Amino acid sequence: MTKNCLRMGLVALVAAVFVSAGYGDEASFKLPAMGGCAVSPDNATLVVSLTAKTELVFIDTVAGKETKRVTVEFQPTQMVWSDKALFVAQKGSGVVHILDPESGKEVGKATVGGPVKNLIMAKGVCFASTSNREVAGIDEKGKVTKASGQGTFIATDGKGEYLYTCVDGRATTDVIKFKLDGAKLLETGASFRSLRSSLINVQGMGVSADGKQFGVVAGGGWSDQDRKRHYSVPFYDTEDMKSQVGEMETGAYPSGLTAHPALPLMFACNGKEGAVFSAKSYAAGQKLKAPREVPGAAAPSVLAFVGKGQKLAWGVSNADSGDLKIYDLELTKDQQEELKKAFPSK
Repeated sequence: MTKNCLRMGLVALVAAVFVSAGYGDEASFKLPAMGGCAVSPDNATLVVSLTAKTELVFIDTVAGKETKRVTVEFQPTQMVWSDKALFVAQKGSGVVHILDPESGKEVGKATVGGPVKNLIMAKGVCFASTSNREVAGIDEKGKVTKASGQGTFIATDGKGEYLYTCVDGRATTDVIKFKLDGAKLLETGASFRSLRSSLINVQGMGVSADGKQFGVVAGGGWSDQDRKRHYSVPFYDTEDMKSQVGEMETGAYPSGLTAHPALPLMFACNGKEGAVFSAKSYAAGQKLKAPREVPGAAAPSVLAFVGKGQKLAWGVSNADSGDLKIYDLELTKDQQEELKKAFPSK
């Protein structure tokens, strides 16, 4: 074989590798420190905030490639994507910027109080929680409706009928259930309180796609009456808000949880590894290694099902840099058929 033939063969091999990666094989991204993420309504595009760089990076999660970056005039952190707008929190403040997702142009702005902790969407309304345990609703024009309920972390069910607020404390953690009426929170009288010294160091919470159960991610795990420590994410019935219905074992120390938007699946993790769990049996299926090992129970910067439900995006950061990976999910034929119905091709 001549040198030219050998060179051409190597070029062809490299090209084949990059083409394969472009068609959605496992993709990795080295990024500056990440502050949060949002997923487009069609579950195909992931946008990640690069806080110190004052940029938003858009990633086609089906193809596994970056498509554009948008510079903003603030340091972006938490985000959520509605049908028509991106809601983006500003670092160290209660300001939420409302952006056009195509151009990145600011079309509105809202102020909700203390520094924003969480942003979620429910039926066209963005809900924000703050480090001061305030909760507020924001419409796409920036109108703010302050809520009487308190919460450090917030979550909603797949239909957007109820909002769950989590108030984490040193001794106990409370989860309160509200009925949603536009941007208003209506009291239901239903709530949950952990046993003393259980569910401490909360990192987040989540509700299954069918709205029947909620889970609380606590770095210290949870404990029972005998003070036995369980390093897992416990789940509770959203009807009575009392009954524990299962747990997803992560090992020490639980740090992240996200629910699949269409299938009865959830992903839970610690700083080293995670697994895709059945939301019915709580059995662990596909196991994944973290993009970068993170000590302790620091919450992931990015954690979401993407790629029209066929992939998982997981990103971790330190003060200076971030690692983001998009993993292919192991799905059955029936699950793939369900996803075709949930996210039809245009």
